[in-house]
Amino acid sequence: MLEALGLTDDEAELYVALVRSGPCRADRLPGLSRIRFGQLGAALEGLSAKGLLTRTEDAPARLIASPPEVVGEVLLLRRLNELHTARAAMGRLADEYRGSAQDGPGRASVEFTPTAAVAQRADQIQRRASKEVMIFDMPPYASAAADGTALGNSCEMDRLAAGVRYRTVYDRLAIEQDGGLERIGRYIAAGEEARATHRLPMKLLIVDREMGIVPALADGPEQPNGSALIYPSPLLDGLIGLFEQTWSAALSLDPAVDQGERREPEIDESEARLLTLLLSGMTDAVIARQLGVGRRTVLRKARGLMDRAGVATRMQLGWYAARHGWLGESG
Repeated sequence: MLEALGLTDDEAELYVALVRSGPCRADRLPGLSRIRFGQLGAALEGLSAKGLLTRTEDAPARLIASPPEVVGEVLLLRRLNELHTARAAMGRLADEYRGSAQDGPGRASVEFTPTAAVAQRADQIQRRASKEVMIFDMPPYASAAADGTALGNSCEMDRLAAGVRYRTVYDRLAIEQDGGLERIGRYIAAGEEARATHRLPMKLLIVDREMGIVPALADGPEQPNGSALIYPSPLLDGLIGLFEQTWSAALSLDPAVDQGERREPEIDESEARLLTLLLSGMTDAVIARQLGVGRRTVLRKARGLMDRAGVATRMQLGWYAARHGWLGESG
């Protein structure tokens, strides 16, 4: 815990022991579980240099721990100053890094990221998020199992817990993956706002409307060749506009979302989920697998919704559902 203030493990253990024991002679140190004898001298010198320890002139010397409420505040402020200095230095390096990627003056708005670094870069820019992350989710995935299914986004769970808003539009192919709906359900339960569409134009991740990442090139349909990191520019503005337009037209995947005032007849949660998958363009077999039911059950429930809406085709069912607010507003 005290290591965050710049103490080594040995210094932290020794300081805690001295605080708890009170002043003691140097040859009668309190029991220490981990510090080797050869490292004890270095720990004592380190604590003295940081102002956490006073040694008297007696022989043998007495060791007195400095009051935590006094010295702790000093160390904390010193650490904060170091972090601010380091942040400023990293900012200057970032300008140099982006500037080195172009021939002319000024800051490049696009930076190429090799395939091997894509997953790491996506994780890093998400951890910068303080307000909102916008995602187009579709395969292939940088972090995937041997069969190509997504391994999940643990960073999203952390940022959702920190209060960052996540809005994700899922391509039909993402939902059709084995366990796809279950994976999305975990994100929704954690606070993600999720919608679905039949076909997305590309993979996309935008953080705080200040930085985005999209695929750069492709050797084949399943072999993405790196990504492009997009900085503030008209290009990023265009990608934000594309996301918002796609988001507005997509169907909600969260049956619990506020759907506003509906006209009768209403549909329950399971029917709303079925209808969402139907209107996303999935086949009956895929829907059955995602919902864990038989294909005949899907056909029967779909037929029941059509009967209740008084329509003859699924296209008419989609029109009716939108007109009568069965799946809520898309805006």
